[in-house]
Amino acid sequence: MAQITTEQALQIPQQLQRQGSRSGSDGSTTASNSSNAASSTVLSDETVTLRELQVTRTLKNVSVESYKSELGQDSTFVKETLRNKLAEYNLNPNIRLTASKDMFGNMEVKGAVLQGDLEKITTDLNKSQAFSDAFSRIQQQQPTLDYVDNVVKLSNTYGVSNALFNSIVSEDEAFNGLNDIAHRYQALKGGAESYDGNSQAGERFQFIVN
Repeated sequence: MAQITTEQALQIPQQLQRQGSRSGSDGSTTASNSSNAASSTVLSDETVTLRELQVTRTLKNVSVESYKSELGQDSTFVKETLRNKLAEYNLNPNIRLTASKDMFGNMEVKGAVLQGDLEKITTDLNKSQAFSDAFSRIQQQQPTLDYVDNVVKLSNTYGVSNALFNSIVSEDEAFNGLNDIAHRYQALKGGAESYDGNSQAGERFQFIVN
C-alpha cells in the first residue's frame, strides 16, 4: 500500500469539503430547473384554459330576425287559410281551430264545429299542396327557431355561450339558413321526432288559430 505524507493527509478534509460544496451547488441548480419547468407547465396550462374559455364564451352569429320573417310568412299563410275556411263554410271566424298532421302526413283539423264541417275543411286542406308545404315547414322549423331565439336572448343577457348551439351553426354563412339549422338540430337530437313531421300522436306539432 502506498504511503501518504503528513501534508497530503492534512489536505484530505479540505478536498472533501470542496467536493461537498460542488455537489450542493449542482443539487440547487437541478431543483431550480425543476421548479422553473413546473412553473412553465402551470402557466402553459392556464393559458390554454383561458383560451378555451374565450372560445366557449363566443356565440356564433345567426340572423334570428331573418328566420322569424321567413317562417312568419308561412305562419301568416296557414293562419289566414284556416280563417278563410271558417268564413267559407259560414262558421264563426273566432272559433279555435287546431291543425296537425297524422302519422301518414295528412292534415287533421279539430275544433268546436260540426264533424261534417271539420271533414270538409280537412279535405280542402289536404288538396292544397301550398298549404301542406307551408305547414310542413312550420312544423319542421318552429321548434328550432324557438330554441335558437332562446339561446341568443340568454347570450345577449348574460354573456354566455352554448356549445350545443355552436355545434349546429356552420362557419360558412351560406349553410346557416333556418332549414339547414333545423336539419342539424333534429339530427343532434337523435331523431326523437322524424324530420318529415310524422312524430308520435302525443307529440305531434299543432298549429292553433284563434
